[in-house]
Amino acid sequence: MIASNPTESQNLRRPFETVVTPDQVPLYDLVPVHGPQGEPLEAYRGVRRKDTSQVVSIVSDRYQLVQHREVAEAVHAVGEALERPVLDANAPAFPREQIRLFAGGRRMEIRLVVGTRYELAPGESVYPGIRVMNSLDGSWAVRAEGTGVRIACANQLYAGMHSLVELREVHLSSETDLMAMLQKAIHTILGRFRDALQIYADAMGEEVLAEDVTPSLAAAGLPRVYASTIGARAEAQASHNALLTRWTAYQVATAVLTHEVGPRVSPERSRGFERAAASALLISDAATAPA
Repeated sequence: MIASNPTESQNLRRPFETVVTPDQVPLYDLVPVHGPQGEPLEAYRGVRRKDTSQVVSIVSDRYQLVQHREVAEAVHAVGEALERPVLDANAPAFPREQIRLFAGGRRMEIRLVVGTRYELAPGESVYPGIRVMNSLDGSWAVRAEGTGVRIACANQLYAGMHSLVELREVHLSSETDLMAMLQKAIHTILGRFRDALQIYADAMGEEVLAEDVTPSLAAAGLPRVYASTIGARAEAQASHNALLTRWTAYQVATAVLTHEVGPRVSPERSRGFERAAASALLISDAATAPA
């Protein structure tokens, strides 16, 4: 049974389902597919969710099913082997591990916060995080990318360039293969996290005009309604000469996207919004924009 967050009725109205532990992630199987006249389509299979009997996607008969639950269990096991974050008593609490299903159960996102704390400046500390995604429609392989969490407000942060790793190089034939590949991917991403720290530090020393925040976000692909909200709040935090640092503007954006927009949209859209905000506000014109 999928756990509710905070209630089953509220969960069903959201564009995703929240799962509390890996063993509660539903299992799927492959079933025959028939055409409009009832004829068997030998070249295709349906991916059926066992708890609801819903067919969530149609795939080639050569498709190799990598279960959401296997990925969730592997990420959890890797996380258990890593240092746990230790927060100050006055820091906001944030979940160390989050599992969400979306796109009708075809896709899954796991977020894991790991416990190496980085001090960027007085009052500015972050933890690195990992986002792992799996699809059951052939659109992606298992993929992992870096994120960050700002401790002062638990905002999700973009974690630097080239932090996406797709596990395509080896066909997964066992849970041992999956575990080994996720371990490698996660440690690769953590090794790259220092690139993000430099991006954050650079943003603390560069200023932008508050009036440029809304058009920059809109140009990067953020919906105008969110761009305008962020822009208005950025103007409220600007100095007397209408300037604020890229870091401050970015934190205004991530506060809105993490705490107001994120709970109402799918993880895939949330991820896209996060990257748009980073492209518009966090990364200077002289730096390479996110892929």
